Amino acid sequence: MKTTAETVGMMSDYVNSFTCDLDGFVAGMAQIHPTLQQTFTKLCLKWLRHLAMTDYYDARNQASVEFARSIKKQLDTAVIPLV
Repeated sequence: MKTTAETVGMMSDYVNSFTCDLDGFVAGMAQIHPTLQQTFTKLCLKWLRHLAMTDYYDARNQASVEFARSIKKQLDTAVIPLV
């Protein structure tokens, strides 16, 4: 099993390209077990909550922070149970 640092590194390497296949990644995630999809969704929501609370950002991640802030109310009330 990969450590958290290894997983973050792998994701960082994956998205650090203008040619990363986001549609392919989503298609692959759609094929995994539904419980794992649920857990991945929880991870994505947690990341967006983090962005919404970010004090410092610059032009490189401004759109991400602003989007997260625009849906902060939904993020704060979202409950994704582990089933």
